[in-house]
Amino acid sequence: MKKIILGLFLIGIAMHSYGQDVVFKAKIKREIVPVTIIEAIDVDFRGFEVIEFYGVPVEFIEEDVYINDDIESDEDYETFQVTLKGEHGKLVVTYNKEGQLLSSVEHLKNISPNIDVREAVAKAFPGWTLTKDYYKMTHFANKATKERYKLILKKGDEEKVVFMDGKGEILKVHKKINVNLK
Repeated sequence: MKKIILGLFLIGIAMHSYGQDVVFKAKIKREIVPVTIIEAIDVDFRGFEVIEFYGVPVEFIEEDVYINDDIESDEDYETFQVTLKGEHGKLVVTYNKEGQLLSSVEHLKNISPNIDVREAVAKAFPGWTLTKDYYKMTHFANKATKERYKLILKKGDEEKVVFMDGKGEILKVHKKINVNLK
């Protein structure tokens, strides 16, 4: 009986794994990427180095997303994802075939937060010093940009982790605990 149950379990796992064969992106060579995208990257993200290109089998039709199952070669892709690297971090951007920016996600660190964030920190945490910061910005075409900051503040031996949006609103505050395990 144990062998039958184990056998059925393994067959179930095997069948489940075969159902997961949808590829959501495939690494492609620079030569295959349309020139319009290369030119758009040079204009939109000057100072960033391209790390890799991916073809994404997705089409955007009137703000709806459809998976294109008819991809037979690298030239059939309508959407391209590009990973970029800069001095302060990494970006992942998505373009359509015509070179229009569809989305971008930026992960940067140790940049100067915008003036609203700096003023809010100075007002809410007088006497605290900003020691590290992390910035994440998410943007989708025709939608609002979402900015988030993770700030490490220090005052004497005490540290706090503060999460803020791009307008300077405090979202969450944690007291950082340094544990010495000697």
